[in-house]
Amino acid sequence: MAQPLMCQDCNPEARKRKRFLCDGVDTSDGLPVRCVHSQSFLKLEVLDYYLKIFSVAMKSHHKELNFIDLFSGPGLCINRENGEERLGSSLIALTLKNPFTNYIFVDADSKTSDILHKRCERLAPELIERINILNVDANQDVARILKHVNGAKSLSVAFLDPNGLDIHYNTLKLLSQFPKLDVIINFGVSDLKRNLANYSSGKHEKANQFFGCETWPDRDLEWLPFYMDRLKALGFTAVEDDLEQKVKVKTKTKADIYYLIFASKHSLGLKFWREAKHKNLELGLL
Repeated sequence: MAQPLMCQDCNPEARKRKRFLCDGVDTSDGLPVRCVHSQSFLKLEVLDYYLKIFSVAMKSHHKELNFIDLFSGPGLCINRENGEERLGSSLIALTLKNPFTNYIFVDADSKTSDILHKRCERLAPELIERINILNVDANQDVARILKHVNGAKSLSVAFLDPNGLDIHYNTLKLLSQFPKLDVIINFGVSDLKRNLANYSSGKHEKANQFFGCETWPDRDLEWLPFYMDRLKALGFTAVEDDLEQKVKVKTKTKADIYYLIFASKHSLGLKFWREAKHKNLELGLL
């Protein structure tokens, strides 16, 4: 049984120092988890529904299906408001009824990668030969990551969900060399707003690396359409319209923390994503 009160009282800086691994609660499998707020479960519900649609529709059309999780975490999340557990993105993909042929799970923290490996062995031992767990930097070691994907002959889904603006445009550029690719990206609007003075003054390169250029809009309403255009420049022909309903993760006071945005090399991928959003809209989650 989890102890949510301990989670609520946990210091945010302490969580960062522990790489967001929480070992202060009792979990169903006895391993440390990723401690998140309740809104973070929303993105996992949408991802789960999208992957179910994708895996069923594509299983007979492609011999190789890849799931690439560049910030995989330990595989299990806990809602620090009520102690509820939820499989993380990697294990959602691993436990599908129609599994992928190849999994690439990436995390820069070795302890986190070890925990995820243990969970993979417990939950899907029959798929362990399909799993590549890489303890590398998702942005600095892209070439090494891509060696595990036969991109020319397969269809890939890349889930890019870091903390803040920690996904580089150049990383997307390298991924986009694959002719058949769907990407789901954390767009950290809160990070941009909170650190705008430093980012726009050139004191910090994070926003430049995120947008892939040094000149980007200074008005928050222009950030998302600008980024969507940057994705189209990489060859993503099916990109969410910046005005349509987004998967938004918010604070308790309803302030936006980040959006999950979607882009694909094929219109069918965007159709699946919109179905997943619509389903969660019906359930009142969006």
